Amino acid sequence: MAMFGLKKSKSSEGSELVLAYLEDAQRVRATIFAVDPKGREIPASLVVVGEERVTLGTQGRVMAEKGEPIRLLFYLDGLRLMATGKLQELKTGTLIMELPSTIELAERRKKARARLNQREGATAIALTGLFEGIGLTGTIDNISEGGVCLKVGRAINVKTQGPMHMGPNLLSVGEVFMVIKLNKLPKCPLIEVGGIAAHVASEGNGLSIGITFDSGKESILSPVKAMVTSRTGSLPTSVPPKVRRPPQPKAEPAEPSIELAPPRPVPKKEPEPAPAPPPATAPEPTAMVAAAIPETTTPQPDFANRGSALYRMKKRTRGVLLAMPVGPDQEALVGFLSADGYGKIRVAATLTELLDQLDEVQLVFVDGGVAELQGLALASLLRQRLDGEATRVVLAATSVDAELVLGAQEMGVAQVLVKPYGLDAEFLQMIEGHLGIG
Repeated sequence: MAMFGLKKSKSSEGSELVLAYLEDAQRVRATIFAVDPKGREIPASLVVVGEERVTLGTQGRVMAEKGEPIRLLFYLDGLRLMATGKLQELKTGTLIMELPSTIELAERRKKARARLNQREGATAIALTGLFEGIGLTGTIDNISEGGVCLKVGRAINVKTQGPMHMGPNLLSVGEVFMVIKLNKLPKCPLIEVGGIAAHVASEGNGLSIGITFDSGKESILSPVKAMVTSRTGSLPTSVPPKVRRPPQPKAEPAEPSIELAPPRPVPKKEPEPAPAPPPATAPEPTAMVAAAIPETTTPQPDFANRGSALYRMKKRTRGVLLAMPVGPDQEALVGFLSADGYGKIRVAATLTELLDQLDEVQLVFVDGGVAELQGLALASLLRQRLDGEATRVVLAATSVDAELVLGAQEMGVAQVLVKPYGLDAEFLQMIEGHLGIG
């Protein structure tokens, strides 16, 4: 009888699709807004995505009562998506709603749009007037023959050339741009066209401006149309299918197979000099490792007794990317990690190689850097590129001072090592910790 077999019903196919998109949006920290019954968009963030309800952190007041519909507007995979559910609970800074049963496209685009990578260097200058008004400069995030999305880097008063505060009140929807200059678009000449502000949105500490180009400029924008066509297909008419990611296996603290063994004995060698003290101006960072050993023959780790098959499998599946020049040091580090069981070791000597491999790894180790960018500057670029992702960045530097430590902490660098560092048990423990193995 049914009364003796009460079980929680499984999510419907529609709910599975909603969960797949919301879980992915939470993972990448996608831009999301909670839209109340009166149409006000409140910036929000996904805190918990569950089988029955969704919890959001809100950055403004939501005007709604329990049971009223709340729409979630978010951007993911280059799409503008909308999901609607009923409000269950509302507190200051927290909103709890039922899991939406369906998800739908909320596109405003009428033409296909191509997203540009920052390293392509495409920029735009937008002026509301030639002698007065507002001037904007920034990078092009995406573009179509009908409009462009600009990540604003700087706003100035055209008449005084003074900087302006980049808040959502800087511009209003419908503002006319007399001149929009598009620079360094791939396979396109310099293009100048007029337009109108279609949307204005704050994103973190920056500003995103959507601009619709003036009509009747098809001939001028034909290179943009050709470039977009070569990169994208037609606009989707329905939400593309998406499958939920399988849950990550949780390591049990009491499992002997994932505990680090005591440090292995190191082959006899000449006495090691004491680590060089940091400069007097450098604060002693509690979360930073500062290990130093002389450059000697690289000790080969013995991991035969370091854990179970699960432990070794984790090492084989974790990706480590080394941003360092080609040479003996790189070869020694690759050999050391390979001997310890790591199966996905990537190396990069140029910025292009580095950026192309970021999606494949969970840890980037910057030692020297790549040909185009080195040290903290490269680590800063990586953190900006990895914003919202769990990939860690570790920086190795010859000397560590207060400026470097504070800069690394501000940029979100996970750890700083003093060079030369030792390829030993302590180094392996550091790598395993950042990869979530040890």
